Amino acid sequence: MIQQNSKVKQRLSGAVMRDKVAKIEDMLKIIRSEQYRLLTNFMYLNRENLSVCIDITEDGRYILSIRAETDHLIDPGLTL
Repeated sequence: MIQQNSKVKQRLSGAVMRDKVAKIEDMLKIIRSEQYRLLTNFMYLNRENLSVCIDITEDGRYILSIRAETDHLIDPGLTL
């Protein structure tokens, strides 16, 4: 009985993680688009120089990492 409960918990945990991963794919597209729009207010940026990653920890928490690479920032006086 204890082994069955453990297996059920593992299957449920796996199903939850698969669901979270599937949702991440859609969210990444939206987040990347919004971050690009935001960051181009402050820097000259090509879409190829922006990466957005979402990782899921073992306890189900999300870690969002954004990397933007540019050679030129926009003058802060122009954004105000």
